[in-house]
Amino acid sequence: MLPFDRKPFARPLAITVIALSFIGAACLAFYFYINDSLHISEVVGIFLLLLTIVPPNVAIVMRKPGDIEAFDSHPPLGHRRSTIR
Repeated sequence: MLPFDRKPFARPLAITVIALSFIGAACLAFYFYINDSLHISEVVGIFLLLLTIVPPNVAIVMRKPGDIEAFDSHPPLGHRRSTIR
């Protein structure tokens, strides 16, 4: 799914990214509100920004350590077989 999503630091990093994304979105919305420019277009933009950041990281957090991805299209690095025979 994401690069390095099988590393041991992936889960804490994903949790940190999710938390900082929500904090940043709240701060951005508050900034727009203070400047009296929080309109529907800004709200939609903030929502779309969160929609691109949060779901891939939630997938990393929710995955169990032993799960194998069904849609893994390429082998892990270092395990490539030669096509020359």
